[in-house]
Amino acid sequence: MIGVILVLICALMYYWNFRRMRKPIYDLSNKLPDVGNWSLLGHNHLFFGSPEKILKNVKELVEQMDEAGGISKVWIGSSFYFVSLNPEDVQKILENCLQKDDSYKFLRDWLGNGLFVAPVDLWKTQRRILVSIFHNRIIENYLDIFGQQGKVLVQRLNEQAGRPEFDVYPYISSCMLDIVYETAMGEKMDVQHNPDTPYLRARSCVMSIINMRLFKAWLQPDALFKLTPYAKLQKENIDYTHKFTDEVVAKKRLEARKGKNYEGQQDLLEILLNKDNEFSDKELREHIDSLTIAGNDTTALVISYTLHLLGLHEDEQDKVHAELLSIFGTSDRIPTKDDLNKMECLERAIKETMRLYTVVPIIGRMTQKEIQIGSYTLPPGVGCAVIPMVMHRSKRLWGADANSFNPDRFLPENSINRHPCAYIPFSFGARNCIGRHFGMLAMKSVLACTLRTFKVKSKPINRFKMEILLFPIPGHLITLDKRV
Repeated sequence: MIGVILVLICALMYYWNFRRMRKPIYDLSNKLPDVGNWSLLGHNHLFFGSPEKILKNVKELVEQMDEAGGISKVWIGSSFYFVSLNPEDVQKILENCLQKDDSYKFLRDWLGNGLFVAPVDLWKTQRRILVSIFHNRIIENYLDIFGQQGKVLVQRLNEQAGRPEFDVYPYISSCMLDIVYETAMGEKMDVQHNPDTPYLRARSCVMSIINMRLFKAWLQPDALFKLTPYAKLQKENIDYTHKFTDEVVAKKRLEARKGKNYEGQQDLLEILLNKDNEFSDKELREHIDSLTIAGNDTTALVISYTLHLLGLHEDEQDKVHAELLSIFGTSDRIPTKDDLNKMECLERAIKETMRLYTVVPIIGRMTQKEIQIGSYTLPPGVGCAVIPMVMHRSKRLWGADANSFNPDRFLPENSINRHPCAYIPFSFGARNCIGRHFGMLAMKSVLACTLRTFKVKSKPINRFKMEILLFPIPGHLITLDKRV
């Protein structure tokens, strides 16, 4: 009996101290508008169910917040998030709050302290080195790889021409994997012809488990997660993916020590090894894994959504094809830098696609110091949720036709007065996506190869799910007809 009483006393003392330490957060919470919050459950009830149900709940909640003025809060378990859908507030958050939110910790077992998830102090020293390898001049050396893999994609898509609808995403994802691995590590994976490998299965397994932890509150505490079979499965598959990258890094490191003379094109890992830095093999693996994982799925999804939307809007597809015809004529050559720079109509279609289907739906940051957002003072340690998937369709920001596909929104004359944080597909500020130029050139090149060869048709998608990124449940279903 005495033992039970002591346990209760310790629990109460812990709870009292927990509340005392977090008093500034509770004070802030009490001042913020209450949307969708159940007094005891907070917003936890919205995160039960399938990924489709969770996405639907989150969208409905945040749309209600948008209609109520754009500022609110979310409680998930003991985690508190300040939410603003106002571009001015978002700019302040993304410029001043460079620390990633705690939800990114689930990626650290896999990506360690790679650039994508690194703590802000480490990120500051790393970014200076890593940004230099994404200089436009270096990325433009990879245009031949983009084009050659785009031609392989066209060859593979030929088997679907004139046939019933199919999911194009696996084809695009395989193409982007070949591009990303050859440019990042110099490895010719040939995923387009061998899409089902142990490495790719391991990678997919890890992504699925991390997604479960993000949206299942009971899997978030490490102590509980380690009691599930998912913990062992995740470790085994992470170890497998690490082994692959470790072997490549070790091989490249040995070549560098032997003084290999790199003539012509170098992959990103070779460039890093030849720079005056002290990255360990483990750090190199973390950075390369981060770049390959972040650079593949996002671009593959945008390409797939762009094909789907152009398949729905024949008039816009005709404009893009006319532009490509004016650039290439009947030639099937791969796109050059000058060609890509002329693809203004295609670039607007890509930008409008990223607005309507924001593949990274939520950005999480954390305050490190007190920050003033409008009339609210955010203390250190507050999670901030920026939600582009709702902002990009907000009628407050984009007008009554916000849900319509209209690439001309991105004509210079229509963009001049737009707030820079009304549209943030690559995030914003110092911690934005360092691969945005790489991504845009790769997407334009692959889409150009595809749209010069095929006419695309599709049907509307009505069901989506959020698995870290935004996916359509039925897939990116399209039909292809060869252009004459």
